[in-house]
Amino acid sequence: MAIVPNKDGQGIKANGFYGDVDPSYCVPTTFAAGVPTGASAYTGEVRVNTTTGQMFHSLSKGSTQWVEKC
Repeated sequence: MAIVPNKDGQGIKANGFYGDVDPSYCVPTTFAAGVPTGASAYTGEVRVNTTTGQMFHSLSKGSTQWVEKC
């Protein structure tokens, strides 16, 4: 996915994010203590374990499967 400006004046509203450019896959979107166990809000959601600093990536929307990012 390219990180490019959206110049149509409408902005981008997708995957729980609103802004003028597509969100990076490396930027965390949610933070919580502990390993994530709940369902993700969207595919590719990045969640940070605030107690250890580990980052987890969801496999699909509504999934409870999370993969630790390196």
